[in-house]
This record gives sequence, structure tokens and C-alpha cells, in this order.
Amino acid sequence: MEQLSAPVRIFGLVAVLGAMAMGAYMMTAGRGGGAESVDNSALAPLKSIRPAQTVAAKLSAHNSATAAGRKAPAAPAHAAARPKAQAAPAKPKASSAKPAAKPKAKPAVKLAKGTPRTIAGQLATHDVVVVLLYDPHARVDDYSLAEAQLGAKDAGAGFLAVDVMNQRQASPFTTAYGVLQDPTVLFFKRPGKLALKLVGYADHSTIAQAAKNAALGLGTVESA
Repeated sequence: MEQLSAPVRIFGLVAVLGAMAMGAYMMTAGRGGGAESVDNSALAPLKSIRPAQTVAAKLSAHNSATAAGRKAPAAPAHAAARPKAQAAPAKPKASSAKPAAKPKAKPAVKLAKGTPRTIAGQLATHDVVVVLLYDPHARVDDYSLAEAQLGAKDAGAGFLAVDVMNQRQASPFTTAYGVLQDPTVLFFKRPGKLALKLVGYADHSTIAQAAKNAALGLGTVESA
């Protein structure tokens, strides 16, 4: 059984004392036969009841005030705490670096009218091209081939060797530029114009100087 509160216990005690006092009063009154014979000692319990009632009322008021001032129990920490929303992943920043510039394609070489197309590739990368027309079976032409290659390299010019025994290769040059002897060295300047012509054997220094002169447009050099 649950324990009774203090005000309830006091109130019950007061009620019991009152009942006992009333019983004593009735018994005394019956014996005496009148109001005059009432014993004052029977009223003593009634006087002691009033202080008890006052105490009980004060305790009841104190308990009510205490109960009203109590705070409701706090909610558990785990119930109040809520998981924080996860931050959205940061978007990658757009790269500000500019793409590397593409190398410009070299413009196609437009050959001058009548220029043999076999030197088009050389003219695409060189301002001057040295063309040697030679006979691979002639001993002197072997020397001319080595000297022409070296001279073109020294001058930074392109080089093309044409076998006069191969009519398909030689015909565009022999027909257009009147080549009747081998070895013959032709110097072409972009876009395909014949700048110089050397007939016969020439060493590498002569060919290098002639290539440089052709680049500068310094006229035609011929030797028998």
C-alpha cells in the first residue's frame, strides 16, 4: 500500500480525536441530566483539534505550492538532439585555364605556273629549294650529288635529287627549264619561281652561296 501524505494522516488523527471527544461528551451529558452538569474537562479534546486542523491546512497549502513549483522532467538528451543535415558536397570550380592554342597549320603552297609539283613538299618548309639533275652512272655526278647536298644544308635550303635517266622525274625540269646537260643545279624560290641555275660541277660552298643569293633575289648565276 502507498504511504499517506502528512496532511491526510493529520486530518485522520483529528477526526479520530473529534469522535472520541464527542463520545465522551455524550456520556457525560447523559449522566448529569442537564447542561449544568456538563464537565468542562470533556471539552478539552475539542480545543486540541483546532491547532491540529490549522497545521493540516498549512501542510496542505505547502504541498500544493511545492507541487505547482516543480518543473517537468527534462527530455532525454538523445531525444532532443537531432542529427545535423550534411552539407552538400562543394561543386568543383570551373577551370579558368585557357586551352592551349592549337598550332596553326602551314598554308598550302601555291606553286607558280609551270613549277614541277615534285618540289611542292620542299617549298612548304623552305624558302629556297636546291634541285640537282644528275646521272647516277657518271663518276663526276657522284661528286656533284655529295657537294649539292652539303651546300643546301649549309644554306638551310631544301634539297631534291633528280635522276636524268628517269624521264618521268626529269622531264618536268628538262622541258620547262631547258636542262640539256648534267650535272645541273636549279634554285627555286617560293612559291616556285626559278631564281638561279648552275650548269656543270659546283662545290658545296658555291651551291650554299648561290642558295643564299636566290633567297635574297640577287639574279641568275650560270656556269658552263
